[in-house]
Amino acid sequence: MSPKTRQQFNEIRKNRKAAIEEAAMELFAKNGFSGVSISTIAAKAGISKGLLYNYFANKEALVKEIILEGIRQMMQKLDFDFEKEITESRFKELIEKNFALLQKEASYWSLYIAVITQPAVIALVKGEIFELVSPFITALTKYYQKKGVRYPETQSLLLGAVLDGVAIDFMLSPEEYPLDEIKALIMEKFI
Repeated sequence: MSPKTRQQFNEIRKNRKAAIEEAAMELFAKNGFSGVSISTIAAKAGISKGLLYNYFANKEALVKEIILEGIRQMMQKLDFDFEKEITESRFKELIEKNFALLQKEASYWSLYIAVITQPAVIALVKGEIFELVSPFITALTKYYQKKGVRYPETQSLLLGAVLDGVAIDFMLSPEEYPLDEIKALIMEKFI
């Protein structure tokens, strides 16, 4: 058997890290962040506890990576240039993409929301979350300033809160939730 190439080694490492994160997210969603041990995560991921520590310093670092990477992926999948001025048509495109992403990856976001809404998790990541979503808030604030909205930043934060709430409500009952009507109302009220 020939030795592994650097590329093969990196691929193994990437897959193992993904398996750890997936196992942890499922366990955190089911049992709560505080109710899960590193040993339990390692066992579910099919690796030793010691090997898990080669990837993450502790459980807190692991959950932070899961949450922050989820937000990074969401921002990347939105594929929206927040540096460019937001027009009404671009705003509608952003809302459409947000709702499409929510529907397309409902099972992932259901687990993600179950983890991120836990108080112990929020305490670990809240500062970094605001940094990651700041381009969204800044771009919307500029849009609302240009429209002459009284409290443009507050309006941007309100829209973010509404979108978060819609995601949570949709995850609770995706078959019955009137997602298209909600999307239409958001466009009517916020654009």
